[in-house]
Amino acid sequence: MLVVGRRQFASQFRWFLLALLLTAASAGWYAYEASRSSELPGGGSFVGLVLGTVGAAIILFEMLIWPRKRFARFRTLPLIRTKFWMKAHIWLGLLVVPVAVLHSGFRFGGVLTTTLMVVFIVVIVSGIWGLFLQHVIPRLMLELVPEEVPEAEIERVMVSHTREFERALAVDRGKLGGPELPGTDLIGRFFEKEAQAYLLGEKVIPDLRSARRSAAVFAAMTMAIPPSAHPRLNELRALCDLRRQFDIQARLHWWLHSWVWVHLPLSVALVGLLVAHIYTALRFI
Repeated sequence: MLVVGRRQFASQFRWFLLALLLTAASAGWYAYEASRSSELPGGGSFVGLVLGTVGAAIILFEMLIWPRKRFARFRTLPLIRTKFWMKAHIWLGLLVVPVAVLHSGFRFGGVLTTTLMVVFIVVIVSGIWGLFLQHVIPRLMLELVPEEVPEAEIERVMVSHTREFERALAVDRGKLGGPELPGTDLIGRFFEKEAQAYLLGEKVIPDLRSARRSAAVFAAMTMAIPPSAHPRLNELRALCDLRRQFDIQARLHWWLHSWVWVHLPLSVALVGLLVAHIYTALRFI
């Protein structure tokens, strides 16, 4: 779900306005109650209880997105549209920040409340980080990985291309009964010693993993072999470039999804802490 950008923000503007108005209303009500009592109302005050209830309800709603995404049965139910749900998840998640701060009376309190607030902050920050990555990484993918394929297909594609190149190179080297093409023996030795393992993902070859160093390696080989062997060398260079693109794709995919490993477990922990906080608070009301 994209938010930054003229068209993207235009589609989110009503949610932005709603979150802004609700934040202003909450802050205005809290300020009014604070002026009446000459002190900052805490979580046990009427305004604090209402804001706390609203914040807890929003947090529980935020957690509902996980079963909706995770289980196919929930995705096919005629419920709220996915785009609408995601917009609500983003903007209500941001709205809960000022609501929680006002509910706390600008103080953390005891160990449980402090732990709850720290986990809450990390969950919000990790969610914002994930939203940022969803804006940046797809653009990098288009720029750096023009040959993108499904991640599960990367190794199958590379094995297929490598074996096809290996057969063509064997023909050029005369290993299948024909004449040997001058210069291809050097290509063959380089392929067998370094490039093949790199292409198949079996070994990291620094000189091939770096675009700059790889270009220098192939430039030197181009100078060392006759022009008749250049097409085969260029084919090998293209395969190494493709492997490098796929490695970049894998790393970008890791970054795109890694934030969830923090966000989701801590969101579950947040709900548990929230339940404990509510139970503890109700005991003293």
